[in-house]
Amino acid sequence: MADTSARLFNCCTGHAAPDWKQFERLELAGCMDDPSEPGHTLGLLPAFKAKFFTIYGRFPEPDGTCEAITDVFYPLEALEVAAELALLSGLPVIVHPSLADC
Repeated sequence: MADTSARLFNCCTGHAAPDWKQFERLELAGCMDDPSEPGHTLGLLPAFKAKFFTIYGRFPEPDGTCEAITDVFYPLEALEVAAELALLSGLPVIVHPSLADC
């Protein structure tokens, strides 16, 4: 289970699943570390620019922000993990349209 938790929840404290009730959906987006601000991430990148892929939990409006659940380095694995998290959480998952930008 430890390997599974680390794979599915590597952005969560203790690699523990979040409280799914707080989210309205999951989102998969391309990301990279922000070279101008260490410790920050640039998101919503097209797949060809992304250095990794993050699955987020999206909070409902009016907050509308998101929380990173896990980072994955390979695009096909990111799709698999997003699907697995959707099954675990019962939440819909969207693949962010920015991944297709050329």
